[in-house]
Amino acid sequence: MKRRLVAVLLALVAFAGTPALSHADGGEGGGANTAIAINTKDGSALFKLAFAIRHVMGDVVDEQNAAVAYASCNSCETTAIAIEIVLVEGTASTVSPTNLSIAANVQCNLCDTFAAAYQFVIQTNGPVHFTEEGLRELHAIRKEIWSWGKQGLSNDQIRALLPDVLARIKKVLETQLVPVGKTEPPQPGETTTSTNEQPTTTTSASTTGTGSVTTTQPPPTTTETTTTPTTTSTTP
Repeated sequence: MKRRLVAVLLALVAFAGTPALSHADGGEGGGANTAIAINTKDGSALFKLAFAIRHVMGDVVDEQNAAVAYASCNSCETTAIAIEIVLVEGTASTVSPTNLSIAANVQCNLCDTFAAAYQFVIQTNGPVHFTEEGLRELHAIRKEIWSWGKQGLSNDQIRALLPDVLARIKKVLETQLVPVGKTEPPQPGETTTSTNEQPTTTTSASTTGTGSVTTTQPPPTTTETTTTPTTTSTTP
């Protein structure tokens, strides 16, 4: 059982590539945004966050976003959160981003393991950028999520806080993206030659109880979807 799970995790790492660093309106597509938390220390808490913004101008949109939380310890808590914003600024013929989360407990006692991946994909009419206000808000959101690990919040507390920060991200995407050359969002009644579409969100969340494994992978992004985290709990 343990060997099989380790093999799955290694395969995911190979699939995802090198974890992306946090961005503040940067990145030119390609690569993967991954948060990988592997906890083997008894009585510990491990928190990993990956937050990225991608600008994609090419013909193929195949960005990858993944969160992996793996625990093999006693009385431990493990959390992985991956958030990726994909701005499709060209006329892509293939749009097939991947969003994945895996949470696994192996030979654990009193473990709480949580993985969540959120991917926002937006098709625009040309090159866009965030306003200064939008960048400040995204930076504040990333900083706030990172602080959850510093504060030692439980996974239940994190689950309760996530909907609010995700709503704030969606608001930024809907109101603070502007065409290159502009610095402020359009005023009421003002038209622009390059407007952003409503964000399409892919959500993947996994939660495991003691000795259980949950894996979810939603289909390619087509419409906005909401996935309710599934909780399973078994005793080995």
